[in-house]
Amino acid sequence: MATRIENSIDVRKFVLRLFKKGKSYREIAKIVGRSHTCVQKIIGKFKSDGLIENESGRGRKCILSDFAKSKILKEIKIDAKVSVVKLAAETSRIIGRSVIAETVRNVITQAGYKSRDARKKPFINLQNQKKRLEFAKIHQL
Repeated sequence: MATRIENSIDVRKFVLRLFKKGKSYREIAKIVGRSHTCVQKIIGKFKSDGLIENESGRGRKCILSDFAKSKILKEIKIDAKVSVVKLAAETSRIIGRSVIAETVRNVITQAGYKSRDARKKPFINLQNQKKRLEFAKIHQL
């Protein structure tokens, strides 16, 4: 199945304008660059409903409420290193529905957060820590 192209409002208005001028579906399709069935559906929808725009509420509804989303973002602000899997499990427990880690990840990225890995630092044992502290105290300005 081919990928579906969403027609903009301008394209739909242009199709209707051409239809009102008396052009056929195939002529309009060539001018606009869409299939004649696409043109037919645009005109048919306008004739039946009188609408050009899409109806609101299309698509899959979000499983998380605004409260659950804000709770997730609050947890991220408190501890940025918290695991997404743990957040998903906690959110599932709170709302009583199954939530996967990918959903939590999507909420976090939509809020503008980006993932980062902590910089790797060399291990400094206790003896070297004391030597470094002494050195810093001696050479302090």
